[in-house]
Parts: sequence; C-alpha cells; structure tokens
Amino acid sequence: MKALLLDDTHPLLEEGLSAGGLELIRAFDEPLTVLTERHADAEVIIIRSRLKVTKDFLNAFPQLKVIGRLGAGLENIDVEEAARKQIVCLRVPEGNARAVAEHALGMLLSLLNHLPRVQREIKEGKWLRESNKGRELQALKVGVIGYGVMGGTFARLLDAMGVTVLAFDKYKTGYAEGGVKECTLHELYKESDVISLHLPLTAETRDYANEDFFSSFDKPIHFLNTARGPILNTAALVAALDCGKVLSAGLDVLEYEKSSFTSLFEGPLPPALTALLERENVLLSPHIAGWTKESFEKMGSGLAQKVLAVLKTV
Repeated sequence: MKALLLDDTHPLLEEGLSAGGLELIRAFDEPLTVLTERHADAEVIIIRSRLKVTKDFLNAFPQLKVIGRLGAGLENIDVEEAARKQIVCLRVPEGNARAVAEHALGMLLSLLNHLPRVQREIKEGKWLRESNKGRELQALKVGVIGYGVMGGTFARLLDAMGVTVLAFDKYKTGYAEGGVKECTLHELYKESDVISLHLPLTAETRDYANEDFFSSFDKPIHFLNTARGPILNTAALVAALDCGKVLSAGLDVLEYEKSSFTSLFEGPLPPALTALLERENVLLSPHIAGWTKESFEKMGSGLAQKVLAVLKTV
C-alpha cells in the first residue's frame, strides 16, 4: 500500500506508517501533474498546507482511501467531495492544542501587563511604573468562542488558574467542564473582558470578527485570534482599537497570510496591517502558536496511529 507524503512531516509519522506496512513516497516538491503520472495508485496521502485538495485532485487518485493532514484544520481539503468518494479525512488538533493554549495565554498575559511597551521604554532608559499598571487574569472574564479541541484546551488551562471562563459554541450544548460556564453569545457580549477565537475556517466563519461583532460588546475587550486569519476582518479590528472597543489584540494568524501559512502576501502592506504594526497594544506572531517541538512530535505519532486505524476498517 502506497502512502504519498506531499509535505515534509516528522520522523515519528514516517516511522509509524512504515511500521504499519506502508510504502512511503516522499514528494515534497513535485507538481500535481508529476504526482498523478507517477503515483496515481496512492491509497494514502499526507499533506500539510502546500497543496489544495480539490475535486480534480481527488479524481486524479482513484484508489485513495485516506487523507491525513499534519495539522488542526481541513480547510485546504474539499471534504464534501472526499466524503462522496468515501475518502476519510484526518487531522490531529489534539497534537498542538496545548501549544496553542499556552501561546494564547502568553500573548494575553503580555498584553495585560503592557510588556511590548515596557520593553521599549526600558531600552530607552525609562522607568515608568504607574502608567504601566497591569491587570490580573482572575479579575477578568474570558470568553472562548468555539469549544472544540483548541478552545476546550485553552478554557481548561484558564480554569485551572482560577479564571472565570465563559464558553460559546453554536453547534454544541452540555460541553462545559469544571468551572467553565456555557453561555449564549448574548451573555458573552455582555460579560466578557477578553475574547479568544477558536473557530475553524469555513464559509460561515470567514469575516466572523467584523464591525458588527466588535460593536456588540458591552465592555471594551482584549482580543485574541490563534485560529485562522480570515476569521478576522483586520480593518474592523483597527477601527475597534481606534474607538476603544478593543483595548489590545494578540494575533498569531493574519488574514493576509498565504494559504500555505509559510509567508505573508507579496507587495505593499495593506493599510490595516500597517496600522497594527504601529501599535504597542497589538502583539503579532507568525502562525507559530501550535508550532513547538512537542506538538510536532505529538501530531506526527498521532496522525500515524489514526491513518493505520482507518486502514484496518476500509
């Protein structure tokens, strides 16, 4: 049985698949035309973000049984067409959920304590204490939107710290654990001091955090997005920062990223992004929240186990 690896992965993934009897074909740079000519008989395909798995892509591999993505989302796969062809699509959000949760927490603590600004001031020889007075998390209510693996892990981490966590998930009920409070979106708008997005990128969630979203909150909020860039309308965030609806923002993802997540777009910076770069109450990182040594290992071994488990049933 042939497994086609279309992106560089992790040794634990390759070791696991090989131990399960799969022949591994490493094709990290080959274009789709070459892949279909040489490897149309592949039954397993492993991807990250280099290629989009479209209907035409799926038609080119008639024996395909499993697609495994070394990551948390499946937005680069036509999952409806895959389902019609009875191809199982796998992901490993549990592999990097802890990494994302810790990164989001780190961003939030940095913003609440003005660390980007005080770092600059110290370098300039300024020792300003009163103007940099911070906030404690236990004094704030953190709203989590989307209670999947990622949102749930972040919520549990905060709950263990004694933080009041409000959770909203449009498609779930009865999911709250420990001290986490399951609530409506209206309650979230009314009570939250912090909002953290943990949504998949779909047609429904694209541009989710827009002007109407930010204007709905009763109190000024601190805003986090470690999910997907296009979920946030960056111009709307800038406007909310300008009018005080948003006090600070931590973004690990940007709407301007390339779909491969490997870089920003090419060309001049959009005005909204330029505005964010000029602010010390905005903290940015290059889509690395889930990118740790440990998470890469967990995703690799976990995806191998999932692929082999599916192959035993098909």
